[in-house]
Amino acid sequence: MRPYFPYDKVEAGILDAAAHIFGVQFKAVPHAQVWHPSVTTFDVIDHGRRVGRIYLDMHPREGKDKWFSSAPVVPGMSGRQTPEGMLVCNFSGGVPGDPGLMQYDEVVTYFHEFGHLMHHILGGQTRWSGQGGFSVEGDFVEAPSQMLEEFFHSHAVLAPFARHYQTGEVIPVAVVEKMNAASAFGRGIWVQRQLVFSALSLALHDHPVTAPDIETLQRATQEKFSPFAPVEADHYFAAFTHLVGYASNYYTYLLDKVIAIDFYARFDPVHPLDGPTAQAYRRAVIDPGATRPAAQLVRDFLGRPQSLDAFGAWIGQEFR
Repeated sequence: MRPYFPYDKVEAGILDAAAHIFGVQFKAVPHAQVWHPSVTTFDVIDHGRRVGRIYLDMHPREGKDKWFSSAPVVPGMSGRQTPEGMLVCNFSGGVPGDPGLMQYDEVVTYFHEFGHLMHHILGGQTRWSGQGGFSVEGDFVEAPSQMLEEFFHSHAVLAPFARHYQTGEVIPVAVVEKMNAASAFGRGIWVQRQLVFSALSLALHDHPVTAPDIETLQRATQEKFSPFAPVEADHYFAAFTHLVGYASNYYTYLLDKVIAIDFYARFDPVHPLDGPTAQAYRRAVIDPGATRPAAQLVRDFLGRPQSLDAFGAWIGQEFR
């Protein structure tokens, strides 16, 4: 996949896809005040009006956080303060002469984190500070970002920017089909692994603070939810970074995946950027920010509460 995903093309493609999905424009701000020369800045324009600013700090450097994340910089208040947000990532590229050929997971992560960013900017147009996309209920905050990941499976979305860095060839349909087949393989195992993580994060916070036996809890959750026997002295919890911040609420990712797949099922599977669905999604889910309960946002877009039906179909999906 990597030859079709040079960083600069991916960035331009994601900005273009987001412009179609959310009905906005991105205007480069070449002389914005930034914390490092490699940071690029764009104003978000909605119907001719500047509604926010985003900062993209996208490549690794010495002393920088090594993770991939999005975060607010300035909260929005309608008529008083324009929201600003940033992506801090460590994608391929950023070195002169290096095309930055991105891996599959990197491009998915870019879509994901950009979903958070747009939720903050467009959901930050409300009256009160602190009602943007990062302020929704904790077990809904990942739904819009995980929904945006699904656009990566559409050849129609990829074709405008996924071009071979040497020949300019558009990514073939057959390659995207193979990519999707590889992505779909083992989704049930992925769900079981998410259940292991979710159960462990809850178990660690469901005991007295006097030192729970972490290894015993890890073994018990893995035996309950995973078909694979625990590896002795594995200690994977030591690298389970989401225990900090998400604490007992890691289940957010799995619950929000259910919601995200349910959301995406409303879009045209072949041409998801076409038609009125994207704007309906923006009005119902993104624009309100944290001004309404998440359950209401779901009902406003789907016309019903979330269901496991689309998620079940997604787990068993086959690409040939």
